[in-house]
Amino acid sequence: MKNQIIRYFDDNEVVKQILKKENNIGNLYEMEEALVLYNAFTQDHQTRIIVKPNRYQAQQLYNRLSMLDENVLLFVVEESIRVQAIASSPEDKNHFIDSLTQLIVNPQPKLIVCNVAAYVRYLPNPDFYKENFIKCDIDQEMDMSTLKEKLNRMGYTKLNYVDRPCTFASRGGIVDIFSLEYENPIRIEFFDNEIESIRFFDENTQRTIQSIESIVISPATDILFSDDQIEEIKEKVYKKLETESKKCFDEEKQLLTDSIEKDMLLLENYSIEPHLYIYYAYTSHFTLNDYIENAISILSPKEEVERNYKKINTENITFIQEMVQDRKYLPEYILFHDLYTMKCMYFHEFLDFKNPVVSNIYPIEKANSAVEQIVEKIDLEHTYFSLNKEDKDKLIQHFPNLTFQFIEPVFFEGFQYKDISVYTQKELFKEYHKKNLYQKTFKEGKILENVLELEKNDYVVHEQYGIGQYMGIVTRNQNGKNIDYLHIIYRDNGELYIPLSKFNLVRKYISSEGVGIKLSKLGSNQWQKTKEKVNQKIEEIAQRLVELYASRNENIGYAFAQDDALQREFDDAFEYESTPDQLQATLEIKREMEKPKPMDHLLCGDVGFGKTEVAMRCAFKAITNGKQVVFLCPTTILSLQHYQTVKKRMSDFGVNVALVNRFVESSKIKEIKKGLLNGNIDIVIGTHKLLNKTFQYKDLGFLIIDEEQRFGVEHKEKIKEMKNSIDVLSLSATPIPRTMQMSLIGVRTISQLNTPPAQRHPIQTYVIEKKQSAIREIIQRELSRQGQIFYLHNRVSSIYETTKKIQNDFPDVKIAVIHGKMSRDEIENIMIDFSENRYQILVCTTIIETGLDIANANTIIIEQADRFGLSQLYQIRGRVGRREKIAYCYLMINPDKELNEKAGKRLKAIKEFTQLGSGYKVAMRDLTIRGAGDLLGPQQAGFIDQIGLDLYLELLGQAIAKKQGKQVETKEMKKANISFNGYIPESFTDNDGDKLSIYQDIQKIQSLDELLKYKERINDLYGNIPVQVQNLFEQKELDLFVNIDGVSSLEEKDKYYVIKMSEEWTNHCDGVKFFEKMNEISNKINLRLVNRKIEIQIPNRQKSMLHKVIKSIEE
Repeated sequence: MKNQIIRYFDDNEVVKQILKKENNIGNLYEMEEALVLYNAFTQDHQTRIIVKPNRYQAQQLYNRLSMLDENVLLFVVEESIRVQAIASSPEDKNHFIDSLTQLIVNPQPKLIVCNVAAYVRYLPNPDFYKENFIKCDIDQEMDMSTLKEKLNRMGYTKLNYVDRPCTFASRGGIVDIFSLEYENPIRIEFFDNEIESIRFFDENTQRTIQSIESIVISPATDILFSDDQIEEIKEKVYKKLETESKKCFDEEKQLLTDSIEKDMLLLENYSIEPHLYIYYAYTSHFTLNDYIENAISILSPKEEVERNYKKINTENITFIQEMVQDRKYLPEYILFHDLYTMKCMYFHEFLDFKNPVVSNIYPIEKANSAVEQIVEKIDLEHTYFSLNKEDKDKLIQHFPNLTFQFIEPVFFEGFQYKDISVYTQKELFKEYHKKNLYQKTFKEGKILENVLELEKNDYVVHEQYGIGQYMGIVTRNQNGKNIDYLHIIYRDNGELYIPLSKFNLVRKYISSEGVGIKLSKLGSNQWQKTKEKVNQKIEEIAQRLVELYASRNENIGYAFAQDDALQREFDDAFEYESTPDQLQATLEIKREMEKPKPMDHLLCGDVGFGKTEVAMRCAFKAITNGKQVVFLCPTTILSLQHYQTVKKRMSDFGVNVALVNRFVESSKIKEIKKGLLNGNIDIVIGTHKLLNKTFQYKDLGFLIIDEEQRFGVEHKEKIKEMKNSIDVLSLSATPIPRTMQMSLIGVRTISQLNTPPAQRHPIQTYVIEKKQSAIREIIQRELSRQGQIFYLHNRVSSIYETTKKIQNDFPDVKIAVIHGKMSRDEIENIMIDFSENRYQILVCTTIIETGLDIANANTIIIEQADRFGLSQLYQIRGRVGRREKIAYCYLMINPDKELNEKAGKRLKAIKEFTQLGSGYKVAMRDLTIRGAGDLLGPQQAGFIDQIGLDLYLELLGQAIAKKQGKQVETKEMKKANISFNGYIPESFTDNDGDKLSIYQDIQKIQSLDELLKYKERINDLYGNIPVQVQNLFEQKELDLFVNIDGVSSLEEKDKYYVIKMSEEWTNHCDGVKFFEKMNEISNKINLRLVNRKIEIQIPNRQKSMLHKVIKSIEE
């Protein structure tokens, strides 16, 4: 049904011209264009493709149209073949494929918005694309290996576990697939060559959600060639190669031949490498138009679309020519369909003033005053309000005596037309929520769980033997039974085979990145000496921590009152939706504040995950309790950014906020000091200047410290003095290992934010070869959308030479340089100028790694990216992507440089994990050590490196517990002495990580109930469980039995299984009843009394009888 407001445009002059397919429309702003296009669509139900000059403009129009109707698709692709060819971003590709699939599965009329690069891009033959859909039904005959081959051909990437779209995994009789068609991944279970079940599962927990009868799996790539096309391409390519080879020297000829043959092999293997797109030039051509019957295409605006089309063509031809010169490509330049031969309607850049066609739709100014003043001036009779439920309620609360006309749907922004006005959140409230795009498949980053999976060649620590290298799992036959072992090698060809049942003695060795690792020598006492030395240090630090926090506990603090209505109003006024972690952390900190002891709480969370908002809620609690707040920042620019954030957030609540840093004049600082002393100032934000004793407070009650580890030693001492009697909240962007949080229970309270905010786009990350032409193209693209660029060159000696090259390419652009040899004041002045857009490009070293929030900088270029550690790359990349604009990170490597395996893995990892929060997962290892160092003192990092993080934290936890007088639990679980042929066969899983995980999980199980649930989980993940794995579960079941009260042991003798009961159990046992019970099970069971303890003998090989006896004893 047509929206009541949209009806107003039925007779609009611009709409009439669109319906007549006239080319005389010009100068439309975004909302105006969305309204007239949508009205035309509601009248003629005709599919239209609106072609925008670039992805940014396409995104803007899509944002507005998609709020009016769900039948709107967005097609945007990377405009540079150079970037695409090297490493296109997975999110980008997935959005494009998702939209392409929607055209096939949902062919009804729709509005399609695309950038010109997507419009002229070559696509697979639509019929062949349809052929690549797979339909699966329960009971359908299908070969599991054929399905896996098809998925590979369709562009799906094979992983151990499916955790993101366009991937698949296979274990046992299971194939997991994450298709873009569905919100959740699919699990298909096979029994021989038949589909036994199909179900959706949760990619975070890997557990089944819902069973279904059938499913359709769509392709995961648009680089799809049929076998006939591959033959056609090969024929043309080899013919061309023969011609070109005659023009080359021998060395060049070999280079070109190798490159082409490598590509042909990739095509034959149905690879979906992004650079293979260029081979569409050698076969039949299809575009977006071929996927939609009778679509009307509109270039909007024609002049700018054509300008950008020419620019894209020129840039891409330049790239191909470079590749031809490097003997990597053949000379073939047709990369896109010719725009000028495509039949299109036009909107123009400007109005035709001789014959103007105008819509009379005008924008309404964005709110810049209080809602009361805005509503006061509105003619309510002719005004409609397009608001979500929360904002409707807010408006009604503000004006209980007024009547408002509310309409659906929620418009992106308001407008005026004739005598009516439509107001949205944007025009009424100073803050407004932006729609979370791509909600369907592209969720926020994963919450961190186990990030330390063990892989072959990783270093490990064995508690008794020291640091070795893990070489994988081997299955060895011992006395006729197969047993799985960890194979670990040591110095001088030493090796150990450790049964996986004793896996708890082995930990992954985690050290700071770049630390040289020395393997331990078996039979030497060096490892014991190292452990003793580290243990001494651990004892000292445990003592220091326990004393420090014991003394704080003796101090009397202030118990803050529970939240009141004003506090709840402040919390609810947050402009975005709080993440679950933010709510949890706020609750935890407020609980600590309400205790009479001084609080010392640490809040950890990735850059931009919302720590400042949590801190402001707690600060507001202190202020409403009549206390003053100090917010300490390590740098001037951070103090300025925090001041602006806090002032804006608290402006409607009458809070008096002050700023102290070197830019604040001394006369103003005098005033501030006076305000703090008489209580007029509620919260002061500033640098270490605030630690000066001349700052006195009327009633200071709450201290917030941002990145405490970045303050100097002297400042830290002053902070320590302030901490004694007031509540303290420290904020850190460095994660703290969960094991450390457990170790510090009772010593320091910690909260962690692991969930990113919903509004942020993932950072599009590319690994590309360094070429000046590529740098020029990247910078040009960001400047064209009025953005700023970070250019990271990490050598001070050549940084000015690099800057000069960029300046030569862009003589009119303002470029600044910062590096570590400049003074702190110089760096901060430039950074402030950059944040205020006085410079467009900042050439810098890694000095930008932490703590900056430059909203308009959304491209970062990192030279020699292979030289950086993962955590460093991750934190540097975090400088961009802080707002709603899509951000880009280019990791540059020198051309023809052979990457070592480690550097290659790093770049691959950071490129793959563009998801928010999952890059955090990638960087976790190095960051956790940094986090541990920040918390315990940087000198501890060296000791952590000596024995590895896991073992260090375990020993620290034990030492702290001991100092606090707690009993350290060292009780070993008893084992049933029965040998099973229990192991994990290759046919069940050939992945060592999976095997380790299963053994580890079984080891942790403490009850029969847990074991049964775990068995269900394995059944869900892998399908039918083979007898060898069933035996592992049975072994665990017997181990659990041996550990129940009253059971002393269970062992296998020559003729019998023997269960020995304890003396206490025997004393309480009714012998006659027990004898009768056993006799009911079997008269072959023998009962004996040995040393006043009952012994039960069950005939060997009678496992079912043994289990009945066990069940009877348990009951």
